[in-house]
Amino acid sequence: MNLQQLRTFIRIAELGSLSKASDRMRVAQPALSRQMKLLQEEVGVVLFDRHRGGMRLTLAGEELLRRVPGLIRQLDQVYEDVRTHAGATRGQVVFGVVPTVSYVLARHLACRVAADFPDVQLRIVESYSGHLVEWLQRGEIDAAIVYGPGEKFHMRAEELLLEDLVVVGPPDAGLDPATPVSMAAFANLTLVLPSRPHGLRVVVELAAHRAKTKLEVRFEADSFRVLVDLVEQGLGYSALPLSAVSREVAQKRLTYAPLIEPKVTRNLILGIPDSTLSRATQTVIALTREEIAKLVKSGAWDARLRYSSDRTVR
Repeated sequence: MNLQQLRTFIRIAELGSLSKASDRMRVAQPALSRQMKLLQEEVGVVLFDRHRGGMRLTLAGEELLRRVPGLIRQLDQVYEDVRTHAGATRGQVVFGVVPTVSYVLARHLACRVAADFPDVQLRIVESYSGHLVEWLQRGEIDAAIVYGPGEKFHMRAEELLLEDLVVVGPPDAGLDPATPVSMAAFANLTLVLPSRPHGLRVVVELAAHRAKTKLEVRFEADSFRVLVDLVEQGLGYSALPLSAVSREVAQKRLTYAPLIEPKVTRNLILGIPDSTLSRATQTVIALTREEIAKLVKSGAWDARLRYSSDRTVR
């Protein structure tokens, strides 16, 4: 078994066709077929079933596909660190963020990496906490900002910040930052929220349970941009961190009010795999802490830091 065989296996599994993989990889189809034959002989099981439309993974093949990409990424990072041990930090970092964090943090982090570490390739992946945690555990991403608390995940977790949610409504909703809305009153509004797997939905429903009330959600939107658009169009109200809609509020496209009784707070954590982190990943994590601290101290992110902000990247 060698890395090239495993990379070929991943590409064929992704495309579902030997001929398509041959075209994409610019390798003759018989050569790819030979690699897969050797790989299957090595592992001792059949990895693909052939059918008229192409190639389909067997159960054993699906298991291999779940585990291999993360291992290859870790090995690539080891090679990169060894090659650049005495030089500049370089390599690719795949960094996951939940959508509402991406909105406020992603551009600042990307600009910082571009300015200070030109040899680091940053890929920002936006998804729900559940997906990000799964990808972390499989080694497909290098670190992620997800909803806490960290104790519920089987991985290393660092607390980043706490942030209150607010009621968000359309421009003519009459919401006022000086006039809080109770959870009981919020529950009587026409609501627009993400579906239940979303961490934000879980946080809001737990608060409603503490208030002994039940939410009747009229519209579910699993895209953050769609959710904001629905609220802006007057189709309902939502509960969101103010940082995620600050531009729309400033442009008077949305209005907001504090959410109380109880106050609804989200806990954001940094999830990190148990494996050794590459130099590039360590650098991006350190830059993330710095940029979050800057945003909080400047007032651009109305939240409370849960870590010391006096560390800087050299």
